[in-house]
Amino acid sequence: MQNPVRSIVALYRDAFGGLPALTWLLCTAAFINRAGSMVVPFLGLYLKDHFGFTATEAGFVIGLYGIGAFFGSWIGGKLTDRMGAVHLQIAALGSSAVWMLLMTQITNAWLLTAAVFILGICNDAFRPGSNTAAATSCPPELRRKALSLNRLALNLGWSFGPTIGGYLVQIDFRLMFVVDGATCGLAALWLWKALRGWNPKPPPRATTSATGEALDPHHGQPMRDRHFLWLMAANLVVLIAFMQYFTTGSRVFEESGYSKSQVGWFLALNPIMITLFEMPIVHALRGRSALPIVAWGSLIVGLGYLCLLLPFGWIAISLAMIVVAGGELLQMPMLGAYVNDHAPDHARGAYNGAYAMSFCLALVLAPVLGGALYDYAGATALWVACAGGGIVGALGFLLAGRGAPAEPGAH
Repeated sequence: MQNPVRSIVALYRDAFGGLPALTWLLCTAAFINRAGSMVVPFLGLYLKDHFGFTATEAGFVIGLYGIGAFFGSWIGGKLTDRMGAVHLQIAALGSSAVWMLLMTQITNAWLLTAAVFILGICNDAFRPGSNTAAATSCPPELRRKALSLNRLALNLGWSFGPTIGGYLVQIDFRLMFVVDGATCGLAALWLWKALRGWNPKPPPRATTSATGEALDPHHGQPMRDRHFLWLMAANLVVLIAFMQYFTTGSRVFEESGYSKSQVGWFLALNPIMITLFEMPIVHALRGRSALPIVAWGSLIVGLGYLCLLLPFGWIAISLAMIVVAGGELLQMPMLGAYVNDHAPDHARGAYNGAYAMSFCLALVLAPVLGGALYDYAGATALWVACAGGGIVGALGFLLAGRGAPAEPGAH
């Protein structure tokens, strides 16, 4: 009989093995960047404590960050295909570092609101370059694993950022801008030094298919790809629900009697779960069709929010964070890998940019819709709506899968 401990060790070893050193170097930059992430999760509390914003007003400002991030993702995707994925990341990270340090000097609410919009542009221009670089740093058969490692690095960093931020903001909210900006600068320096000039650019756009047929001149334009747009619509619905845990949710938890440091720990449960389990699960599901798994993940995200209706205080919150994370680790890495497999080589940056735009649009809508629903209908209505979003998104992914082309190697 096989030793279960050895089986688990072998699973983790196989899950992390096989990737080139280049992928690890890229993912290290993602970790450094995200390890200081604390401005976004605590922005709502900053607006409340320093400027007296209501949940709805704070939601609109955070939504403005999302609008900036939406444009940043579009710009980042376009520039990735022109200047290369690594150079794009260095430029975006350096801009974020400088801008966050400047934000420590802002004391006017209107100026801060405008600064939040610009911060969104700088921060999310990084995302398409990060995903594209990870996807192109290894052979196609290792793409799921590379993108999962990149997500793991981001989530591992996220487990540090909000947790540390929960203590720093109790001393001075400006410290979150200083630390977040410093880690952006360190990540840019790491990419510049560690990759030694590696900055692959995509091949030119193909004009004929493998069989010699002329391709549609719009081939490779994600906004004209109906299958891709359907996937992004379903993803948007799920993300609006998913993002409530760190947008409106942080305020709900604090107003339920939990301290800022406790809220930081609640937020950290999600990335801890992703760090521990995503790579082994993605490895175990290799060769499986992506979209059915994405649909299951979306459903589990929705069901996780129903746990917040249980009358068990911090235990219910912790359980909800764990279940929501379980859905995330099925949905998001599989969908990200599917998008990169679906995208033409010459337009992978554009597709990653458009994919990131669905996250940014959700970040616009999630705090606005969640904040308003919480203000006018209460927490119970908010959590039930989140469950509904997960269910609707799951149905959308299942329908998308019916008309999807067969995935290479899937069964």
